[in-house]
Amino acid sequence: MPIGKTYPPAAILLAICVSGLNLAAIAQEILPSPPRDHSLVYYLNSHNELAPFPFESGLTSLNYQKPAKATRVGFIELKGDHATTVFETPAPRIFLFASHHPGSHPPFVVLLTAGRDVRRVKAVVQQGMSGFAIESEQIIKPNLRVLDAMGEEVFMEIRPRVSLIPGEYAIIGDDVARIATFRISAGKQ
Repeated sequence: MPIGKTYPPAAILLAICVSGLNLAAIAQEILPSPPRDHSLVYYLNSHNELAPFPFESGLTSLNYQKPAKATRVGFIELKGDHATTVFETPAPRIFLFASHHPGSHPPFVVLLTAGRDVRRVKAVVQQGMSGFAIESEQIIKPNLRVLDAMGEEVFMEIRPRVSLIPGEYAIIGDDVARIATFRISAGKQ
């Protein structure tokens, strides 16, 4: 708006709103460069820097490392009431490296069921196959965004398609000994 000209209040309000939307769009488009350590799972912290999630070790009675003799349903359990990483926003930005081979998938973001001193997710082993699957109702459907491709790996952002409800969550790949966990607080929803 040129200086010295009088504008109606509605035009001024509209200009302020459009400027605010432009700033919000710029803030959302921060795309980090791939970090050196490809084995970690990261989130964008309050300083817009990548920070690694701590890993927890899960426990399961399912023998998922060999082809299953029968289809079985069990749980992957994590000790403790809460994850140490807490988000007050219902849409955390998660970054990781994943293989882009046909048939492979990135780790799942799952909603954990909290109990007394334990958090868990239902898992299934299928007859004749190794590995495990997560109960589909507990998987958070993601939007995947590939930021960089490096050989057989891609660096990607995983965002939930919908705002997450307060609760305990995990990012589970193919190794129950390395599970990244976080909590969405009931704070700023």
